[in-house]
Amino acid sequence: MSRKIRVLVVDDSPFIRRVLKDIINSDPELEVCCEARNGIEAIEAVKTLKPDVITLDIEMPQLNGLDALKFIMSKYPTPVIMISSLTQEGADATIKALEYGAVDFIPKPSSRFSTGINELRSEIIAKIKEAAKIPPRFLKFRRIRLLESQKRIREKKDAARSIIAIAASTGGPQSLLRVIPKLPAEIKSGILIVQHMPPGFTKSFAQRLDRVSKIDVKEAEDGDLVEEGKAYVAPGGFHMEITIRAGKPRIALNKGPKVHGVRPAADPMMISVARLFGRKTIGVVMTGMGRDGAQGLAEIKRRGGITIAQDKETSIIFGMPKAAIELGVVDYVVPLDKIAETIIRAEKKILAG
Repeated sequence: MSRKIRVLVVDDSPFIRRVLKDIINSDPELEVCCEARNGIEAIEAVKTLKPDVITLDIEMPQLNGLDALKFIMSKYPTPVIMISSLTQEGADATIKALEYGAVDFIPKPSSRFSTGINELRSEIIAKIKEAAKIPPRFLKFRRIRLLESQKRIREKKDAARSIIAIAASTGGPQSLLRVIPKLPAEIKSGILIVQHMPPGFTKSFAQRLDRVSKIDVKEAEDGDLVEEGKAYVAPGGFHMEITIRAGKPRIALNKGPKVHGVRPAADPMMISVARLFGRKTIGVVMTGMGRDGAQGLAEIKRRGGITIAQDKETSIIFGMPKAAIELGVVDYVVPLDKIAETIIRAEKKILAG
């Protein structure tokens, strides 16, 4: 029998530590090897016990989660999953933690979470197992140094005539922060982004992308006109599709059943885009676990669009790109730092066609 994945649970709340410990120990492949009440204890536990994965709270006394994360990733690189409160401050701090090197996050359990206990248990266990597989080269403090974008005064733009549809999950926030800021302000396509995140976090992420990008980025709202040179992030808890109203493309949000266990999911978004825009569509699948986006790329490819997948070497989790590549529907497999330029070349091709 293979060795269990050893998890350090860090939280100042005895209740949260107990909940996480019970969930983690319920899986035969996992075990909680140690607990810590603050960042100082966490650092000492990492130094002496060398856990495989850490769950780390953000708000703690003496040394908070962000400062502990920076130290751990600099001195003792270990996969870290943040435990995030469902507040605006918690969401903002979580996005910052992902930039600092945390590999994923889960919403903090509450004393009233019993109705979703099975779903929460599955999410926590799956994310810990995936985190334990992450290659060491991704485990370091890597504050993404991006300048706030100096945007021109926004002019009213035309409705998009082509679409770039992007899917990402685990590792996606930090990866998208290296792609979207490279897109030029004069790009002609509308850009739809599905990043697997729960409600309350996608708005903070969209705002962060907007601050550092030449294009405008916003959390999508139902009925939004899809404009050229503007990006729309699917809000947590909603699938995002495109519909045509009065001859113009608009965002349509819905709370339909989860797809691949998530909502938003990329497949419904990509399929709706492919059906409306056909060969004027570019599909991109980036880092993440699972298979979301593979069927979407297949539909885009079938209707004459261009498809792109992130390569294995730069994907924190290669599941989503791998699934699309194995279907044989990917035109370009490229490293993270080449995705933006590949999108730009693809856009020139579809607009010239």
